[in-house]
Amino acid sequence: MKFKKEVIIILMIGIVLCGGFYLGSKAYKNYQEQNQEAIVLKDATLDTIDQEADKVNIYVFWGDGCPHCEELFEFLDNNKKKYGKYFNAYGFEVWYNDENGKLLDQIKEELGEETGSRGVPYFIIGDKAMSGFDGSMKKEIEDLILSKYKTRKDIKKFKSLENGVDLKKK
Repeated sequence: MKFKKEVIIILMIGIVLCGGFYLGSKAYKNYQEQNQEAIVLKDATLDTIDQEADKVNIYVFWGDGCPHCEELFEFLDNNKKKYGKYFNAYGFEVWYNDENGKLLDQIKEELGEETGSRGVPYFIIGDKAMSGFDGSMKKEIEDLILSKYKTRKDIKKFKSLENGVDLKKK
């Protein structure tokens, strides 16, 4: 009889501990998801892009010295905490970096746009391209991030941004 009571007590303790571990790990996972910051990388390379993240990637083509580009990066950086679980941003300087300029041309070609222009900032949220930046665009960008996040499985992947693309071909 005493043996049965000990077994029952041990089983009950085990169940309580397992339940506690499960609930604790679930709470921690929720905490991580809610407090996940975005990556805002101004000088990205193809190798630094996380294509597998469960987020929308924002690709920013910018020019060194462009005040509108700086404002866009500041806006994205300031929204890392609020919208961090929804996006990562990767920047490519195109005025002084020919390889990044070629990458921009390849992406514009994939989008069916005219190539050769270095008007900045030019950025892509998911698969929607935008150019220029001012304060009036902030709400539109936030809404677009959330919208593209919800439909991220349907977003076209850019061949030009996959690792291993040889930009010297163009």
